[in-house]
Amino acid sequence: MKRVLLSLLILVVATGFTFASGGQDSGGVKIGVVLPDASEERWANQDGAFFKKELDALGAGYEYEILFSEGDESKEKQNVEALIARGAKVIIITSQGSGASAVAAAHAEDVVVIAHDRMAKSSNDVADYYTTFNSWNVGKAMGKHLVDAALAEGVTPDNKADLAIFAGRVADWPNATYFFGGAFEELQPNLDLFHIVNQDAAAFEALDLYTEATFDDAAKDALQGAMQSIDTDWNPETAGIKAAGVVAQINKMSDKVFVLAPNDDTSAAIRLEFAKMATPYAKYYTTGQDASNVTLASLMGDTVTGKGTQTMTVFKDVSKLVHDSVMIAKNIVDGKPGLTGLTSGPSIDGAQTAYSPIDTLLASNPQLTYDTIFATGYKDENHPDFADIDFSPYK
Repeated sequence: MKRVLLSLLILVVATGFTFASGGQDSGGVKIGVVLPDASEERWANQDGAFFKKELDALGAGYEYEILFSEGDESKEKQNVEALIARGAKVIIITSQGSGASAVAAAHAEDVVVIAHDRMAKSSNDVADYYTTFNSWNVGKAMGKHLVDAALAEGVTPDNKADLAIFAGRVADWPNATYFFGGAFEELQPNLDLFHIVNQDAAAFEALDLYTEATFDDAAKDALQGAMQSIDTDWNPETAGIKAAGVVAQINKMSDKVFVLAPNDDTSAAIRLEFAKMATPYAKYYTTGQDASNVTLASLMGDTVTGKGTQTMTVFKDVSKLVHDSVMIAKNIVDGKPGLTGLTSGPSIDGAQTAYSPIDTLLASNPQLTYDTIFATGYKDENHPDFADIDFSPYK
């Protein structure tokens, strides 16, 4: 057995995979995890670390393996096939793209697929389960922040403020579309407060009012059509390029700007471009999600490490999302219905769905950020990224 494990470990190291096993091996891998890219903070040090903790806690009988796909969809499929070959009964996957080939490979061998945080599907096949934060509500929190901040600043239809709009990866269905749709449920009735500074303002002004309850294929097509020109690909470099294009042609109508940014990494890149303006805006309000270290530093008042001011983020406790995905996998291995003991929501694309809770953190309320992130131990206040923050007033 030691020889088998050693051989497997050598294979794993040689191919750049990460391997771990909970308890004593009982005949191969039971649970496989495939994450997009070990070079990204989110997947290596958040989800990846939480998966290891949760899966280790299951102990013997739930042997597992965690693989990273290096940002490559072909590698992702290879990872799924490797896990199946090692005996995986259920695979948890955060897909790099659509996840179509990964789902097809798993289902061809009757392996259950849990789409973690991103849907994995093709036109005729979909993951069995989907774990997510309610993406529409995440978007609504973003849109509401911008509207609330604008009203608090005294913005009116006769005294408009500038609005810049960016979106996540259109292909990341349903997440990016739901984030955008939720944000526009809040923004669309209030667009008369804003002067849209994007090149194609008409595409946003033409959107009807969509809600999660009334969302349909027509809404999907309309929202994704408007998103095409502002698709950041969830990539900070791409987001910076998009933002630079907007900044280069801005005709400022206000000294205040409100920026719909899809997540924390892209938000940081976008605000750095706005900061390069010859005459930057006096007030800058922007959104994000994921509670990255850069964002948390900004929310706690460190604008240097925080790369400027981010005025809000939607905190999605990844540890809870990972817990939900692992519990579904455990239920499957145990022969129980996957959603046993979890909070379920409406199925999406036919996948049974579990929802995890969200929180809105604001730069105007550092105490809430401290209580939610640091006092709970979710993040360590002694991390070097937070070295310039005085936490004493919040304890």
